[in-house]
Amino acid sequence: MVGIQVQEVMTDRFEKIDIDAPLSEAIGIFEKEDPDLILVFDGNLYKGVLTQDLIIRSHLKWDPTKAKVRDVYKPAPVIKPDEDLSKAAKLMMEVDLRSLPVGESKAEIIGVINDIALLERVSEGDFGKRKVEEFMTKDVITLKPDDTVAKALATMRDYAISRIPIVDEEGRLEGLVTLHDLIIRFIKPRFRAQAGELAGEKIPPFSMPLRDVMIKGVITILPDAKVREAVATMRDNDIDGLIVVNEDNKVVGVLTVKDLLLPISKMTEKEARFYLQLGGDAAILSDFTRERIISDIRRFVDGYEDLLGQEGIIYLYIRRFKEKFRGVHLYQARMRVVTDRGVFVATGETWGAIQAVHDALRAIERQLLQKAELEKDIRYAKRFLEKLEF
Repeated sequence: MVGIQVQEVMTDRFEKIDIDAPLSEAIGIFEKEDPDLILVFDGNLYKGVLTQDLIIRSHLKWDPTKAKVRDVYKPAPVIKPDEDLSKAAKLMMEVDLRSLPVGESKAEIIGVINDIALLERVSEGDFGKRKVEEFMTKDVITLKPDDTVAKALATMRDYAISRIPIVDEEGRLEGLVTLHDLIIRFIKPRFRAQAGELAGEKIPPFSMPLRDVMIKGVITILPDAKVREAVATMRDNDIDGLIVVNEDNKVVGVLTVKDLLLPISKMTEKEARFYLQLGGDAAILSDFTRERIISDIRRFVDGYEDLLGQEGIIYLYIRRFKEKFRGVHLYQARMRVVTDRGVFVATGETWGAIQAVHDALRAIERQLLQKAELEKDIRYAKRFLEKLEF
């Protein structure tokens, strides 16, 4: 436990909107007020949240001139004002949101708490004195300036990441690309063009080299900098991540808000554990399917605890396609398991969400057993060969 209550950090100022309001009204609120998120209500009852990222991604499914808030919003839990900040960090990690509504119930919302405010408060103590290198992700995926936008998008999809440092042949930082920017510049215009909004305008091709689209003058931090400094830098620049470089400007890590929330969230537990983040179309799954997926992943983690380690995050992005076979939708499950013993990535695609997740888990399982075999751990040799079906 951190020993600091949510009500000490929350703000009582927040934007709200009715669930049946046109999406254009929400867009207007973001453009005028620039809030972290908008709380969605059905009458006086809280229903969920709306973020700019949800609206941006909604262009892939909805015409924003015709869609309503109910088409795009995301259900999110309410945290009570007397809860510990470690509980707020845990919820933010699990639902993949940077802010949460605060209240006694869905009918009594009194404020909002965001991740940077939480981190600033916790960083006032000993946590803020610890070094960036202790929390940063060291297995950094990078690309070169001559790589294409298409490759960047595919890499982000395959590794379930939202930012990629662009480096030269020696690993020195030259720029940065983010999924947010690529969606706005390359994906969103294509969907607008389908409605005739961009008729006659030239849409940039996916073959464009990253040197022409990357962010230059990237905000960085050194690995021996204090967490307190990193949080202040993210706050001052309104960003949720930093590229970590050494004295020679070579990329040695990435530090995100999530990397800092994770150790705080673990203070709620007596023992370290894995956290599961569900994204994509997970919100439309039935309660039975969602609970079955969570249960199956929990059993998988318990069964491979000796290989996975004691702590980490599992990112699971579920996508439902329009195609059906005997009444069952085609699903894709993209999974990324990040632990202190490595990063494992896999994709499953088949009919039914549960089966797609199972396919991804089997691929992760083969990777784990292969790693054990390659490390000459004789205990796993038989299991590894069995999974290869030899």
